[in-house]
Amino acid sequence: MNNKIFNLVQENLHRAFNLPKYENIRSNIGPHTLVDTLPWTPARYRKFKDSVEAELHLPCDYVGTLRGIVDDLSERYILRFFSEIWKPRTNDYDYTGWNLVDEINALEPNKVLDVGCGYHPFKGRINNIVGIDPYNNCADYEVDILEYKVKPESHDVIIALGSINFNSKDEIEARFSHCVNLLAPGGRFYLRANPGITHKTGPYVEIFPWSFEVVNEFAEKYNLKLLEFKKDGNERLYFVYQK
Repeated sequence: MNNKIFNLVQENLHRAFNLPKYENIRSNIGPHTLVDTLPWTPARYRKFKDSVEAELHLPCDYVGTLRGIVDDLSERYILRFFSEIWKPRTNDYDYTGWNLVDEINALEPNKVLDVGCGYHPFKGRINNIVGIDPYNNCADYEVDILEYKVKPESHDVIIALGSINFNSKDEIEARFSHCVNLLAPGGRFYLRANPGITHKTGPYVEIFPWSFEVVNEFAEKYNLKLLEFKKDGNERLYFVYQK
């Protein structure tokens, strides 16, 4: 769950029900709260709705659980961010920019997967590459990695350049684990990660703070060898695993 959006909506719910008589409601607001069953008045609901929408610039009818509402808002916020606002900066990276092309092609891979490929800049440059991205129609397949159901251990190389970097650690690990499942024994997994720097143009995109400790934790847990760990451009982290 996107904690930034959850906190925004929760704070505005607390503000909407700030009278002493609503103390019990405020103290029990959580992920499973059924928002539409709260004792709204038309004016209170409109003020709440306008306040959240002024931050996110997204319309919403607040029906169902708070978790479900947050998940919907987060998905649509990220869709807008990556399809309308975010632009690739491949030239800015020393290790995860164009230098990856020769490095990966030298491995002579039969199948390469680009997870969260964005505008698919490596297509036609890295041999035998397939790009997936749920937010960009330049991808070969517009799917999230968790929806990419293909044969296990079928890829010699997987790259995820800033794409496994959003929301909670559980969501990060679910996507990471699925990538490991798709990677062939001896295959390489190249990643670029944001260590928690907020996007100035997307303040409600929740960035998972990758660190050397997390990188090593995943290596041990998934029986991977950490081949490289470096700082790349724009204060990003670059690391490579081998299965």
